[in-house]
Order: sequence, then structure tokens, then C-alpha cells
Amino acid sequence: MSSSELARRSERFNKPDADVSFKSSDGVLFALHRTNLATHAGGFPPPNTNVVSDIIDIPEHSETLELLLQFIYPPDVPELAGVPLAYAAEKYVVYIAIPWCRMHALHLLRTTIG
Repeated sequence: MSSSELARRSERFNKPDADVSFKSSDGVLFALHRTNLATHAGGFPPPNTNVVSDIIDIPEHSETLELLLQFIYPPDVPELAGVPLAYAAEKYVVYIAIPWCRMHALHLLRTTIG
């Protein structure tokens, strides 16, 4: 049994017709579609092959990827969880997530300052 078969899989992002797979820093696999990534984000590294068994290691934790990918696979905008999501949104240029993270940060700043 290969290490990819032993890895945990994202329940939400385990698409049966996926053409690219990402593996988070804590070992969770995300089976995704290149078209969605290309349409809604500008910074994910493109894989060198069409084979699903090739897995791209992503340095972010699965919780951050789970939130970030909800912007790429809507129907719902996720409840924002803070700084790791904002950094990942900027890093991978997830167009719709960046302004949401900025608005969330401003809201937190305003409620903290008073």
C-alpha cells in the first residue's frame, strides 16, 4: 500500500474526477480540478503531469487549505479563521479570498481597538 493510500483525505475536497492532488503539511490529501484552480486562483503551482497519482506537497496545514479552497469551490463563503488563511490567500493569489480576509482583519482591528 502506497503512502498516498494511507494518507487522510479531505471529506469536502475529494473530487472523484480530480486531475490534480495536493497534500497539506499535516498529510491530508485534496483531490481537485485544475480548471477551478486556474479560474479562481493565480498562485497554485501547476503540476507537471495529468496523472492523479502525482501529489503536490503544499506547506499549509489542512485547516487553512480547507478554508482557502472553499473560495475556489463555492457555494458558501467560509467563516474566516485568521492570519494563516490571509497569508495563504495572498501566497496563492486566491482572488476572491483576499478582500474577504482584508475585511475580516479590519473588523477584528476595529472591535479590538474599540
